[in-house]
Amino acid sequence: MANETIDLLGEGAAISKCNQLGQTFDDVIYPNAVELAGNPDGYLGDIDGDPRVTLFLVPLVRYMGNAYLGFHVPWDDCPFPFSNRREMVFIESERDLNETVLITIHEFNHLIWDNYEIDEADFLTEGLANLAIDYTGYWYYITDAVTTTYTYHPEISLIHFNRFYGRLWDASYGQAYLFVTYLADRFGVNVARDLVSIPDDGPAAVEIALANAGYNLTFNDVYLDFITACVLDNVAFEDGIYGFASLNYTIQSYTTLTGSYPIIRENVAHYQYGFNVFRLTTPPDNFTISIDNSYPFVIGVVVAFTNSSGLHVSQFQHHSSYGTISQFVQCNGADEVYLITTLMSDETPTNFEDVLELAEVPSANLTLSITEGNLVGLSISELIIIPFSLLAIVALSSIFIIYRKKNRT
Repeated sequence: MANETIDLLGEGAAISKCNQLGQTFDDVIYPNAVELAGNPDGYLGDIDGDPRVTLFLVPLVRYMGNAYLGFHVPWDDCPFPFSNRREMVFIESERDLNETVLITIHEFNHLIWDNYEIDEADFLTEGLANLAIDYTGYWYYITDAVTTTYTYHPEISLIHFNRFYGRLWDASYGQAYLFVTYLADRFGVNVARDLVSIPDDGPAAVEIALANAGYNLTFNDVYLDFITACVLDNVAFEDGIYGFASLNYTIQSYTTLTGSYPIIRENVAHYQYGFNVFRLTTPPDNFTISIDNSYPFVIGVVVAFTNSSGLHVSQFQHHSSYGTISQFVQCNGADEVYLITTLMSDETPTNFEDVLELAEVPSANLTLSITEGNLVGLSISELIIIPFSLLAIVALSSIFIIYRKKNRT
């Protein structure tokens, strides 16, 4: 513990906090962390030959800012100049014991992964570090702290983690946690654990982990299923692939489309591996969705509705270098239709750099139209000349609660 911490807390309180945290680490944090992420020696080995881990409590926020609740320095595990040459994490000391435990869980998970590799994509490392908090029994902290923020920002990119401290920073942590949780719920915790030791990074690592578990799925396939789960969260349909087995969660930011047809939305911003949600009320029995071509991106489209025959989900990945992309939909008798649109790469994405703002994420402004009947093949410019009334667009948000459905097994 830093001398400053002893001065701030007082000697008795400082000693008590160290003792309680140390006992919790030995009894709860360490065994769960190893079970989830693997041996902390990783590929580097144990630099100091001491099986113990140093938890260094220091007033980080006071000196470094609100973004620094804890961190792990990878070179501390290596024989470099100025290295501490020990397995060690830095923990903010001026939080209550419960939050100190949560920070320790998160940072110790980073230590484990860093001992295997230090260049993994942040959406996976931060996702697993937050899942580690959930896995150890503190899931409510993640939903309260970051996942709730993500419900209002589905447009942010999964693979381009936002590192500017603020709402989108929280939303990136929330989305990363949800994605890795989705992998663990659907494919098993072993798939999440496998990511730690796979040398490949980002989406490629996800595909390899799935292949190792016997699944023939691309990253784009899983991403479309994931964003569908974020909107529907229905575990009773299609073996639960469009829901979260362990959480009750749905995106709360969407645009309601209503009015006479065709309904047209111009210049809708789409960010790579972020998504937009549209809710179509009183839809016709059949209609055509048309979207500007976004070459070289792939446009992912999800259509979901419930009618008298039950829930229907259709997913499309459109690869085209020219023309307008159109999809005919028959939803006979549905009261509403959810339309999800996203930009994806045509191959497994390798550009998963961090960003400081949305403007740094690869993007495209696209025009979307919904026209009654089967008009596949017509361009959007041809659709616009059809008479239509003023489109009413309402962005809706509502208060909601995320809660645990059941314990993960």
